[in-house]
Amino acid sequence: MKHWIAAFVVTISLFTQTVRSADAEKKVVADDKPHIDIVFCIDCSGSMGPVIETAKQKVWAIVNQTAKAKPSPALRIGLFGYGNLDHTSRSFPMTDDLDEVYKNLMTFRDEGWGTEWVGWAVKKATDDMQWSDGKQVLKVIYVVGNETAHQGPDAVDYTKTAPAAIAKGIIVNAIYCGNVDPQVGPPTWREMAKLADGKYMEIAADGGVVAIATPYDDDLSKLSTKLNSTYCAYGEQGQGGALKQTAGDQAASGLGKHVAAERALSKASSGQYANGRWDLVDRSKDKDFKWEDVKEDQLPAEMKKMTLAERKAHIEKLSKEREQVQAEIKTLAAKRDSYIKEETKKQGVTGDKAFDNAVRASLREQAEKKGYKFEE
Repeated sequence: MKHWIAAFVVTISLFTQTVRSADAEKKVVADDKPHIDIVFCIDCSGSMGPVIETAKQKVWAIVNQTAKAKPSPALRIGLFGYGNLDHTSRSFPMTDDLDEVYKNLMTFRDEGWGTEWVGWAVKKATDDMQWSDGKQVLKVIYVVGNETAHQGPDAVDYTKTAPAAIAKGIIVNAIYCGNVDPQVGPPTWREMAKLADGKYMEIAADGGVVAIATPYDDDLSKLSTKLNSTYCAYGEQGQGGALKQTAGDQAASGLGKHVAAERALSKASSGQYANGRWDLVDRSKDKDFKWEDVKEDQLPAEMKKMTLAERKAHIEKLSKEREQVQAEIKTLAAKRDSYIKEETKKQGVTGDKAFDNAVRASLREQAEKKGYKFEE
């Protein structure tokens, strides 16, 4: 398994400082398009390894939850790893490039750190992330940890940073996942959530992952691979985007068939999984797209020889093929979902202490308050 991890994980030293991408320098433009912005602040100190691995397995299930929202929102996810005072962190800005999010998440691990400034993490997420603005925007921070939230200097205690977050319209949800004395840890996390209109949730110390194999997983994985053939990489980001997509597939498969199946469904959602920055099929659907803006040197070799009419026909053909594969994925995914529900009942599995169930339930509840409706 290590061979694909080596190719996939971004090289970062053990004591990495804040990571920034070019996207972090761009201001988010206010528009009328619905947005859901999520930042996961994850404790990377010792004993958090199992929860981090659960997050890697279940992030696509969370993405699929937002795909059910109507009107369809633009989903952006940011990541912040904390747990070593204010000395060291892993910070990745919010982006709607879900393959980039997945690549970044795969770099998270139990760092063996030991002093978790929870309130500081909330402050960093509030102040440093570029949050969306508009008429229908849900802005949420999920803080995940397993010690008392009262750590660090008074100036960055959650009693100050949580109210500062909600003052900017950012909800702070608290996910407690430890075995600390219940009189010490949970009360502080409950208070933090309450101060920022958020929800307090307790999950299992190991993340509470629930994975049920289904007869549809293999076929969904194959369709996911087939879907990649409908992409047309172009421009400066073309090759990197295609490689990142393939690496994401390999990483998901390496974590289990259920992860690959959930990723396949995410890729079938054009609302959330959009790659117009490097894929000409997605880019051609943007309202501001003009073929004359696409320079010949940006095109793949096979398209450079085509006339303009042939180029348009080629992209339209790929678009139709993609829609067909996406429809097949959604059909199988619905059958898979029904199968899992039946097996869950048979096995008596509740999933009430699972990381992804906590996030999905709270996200739906808070999105509905913003006017979103969810398909069943």
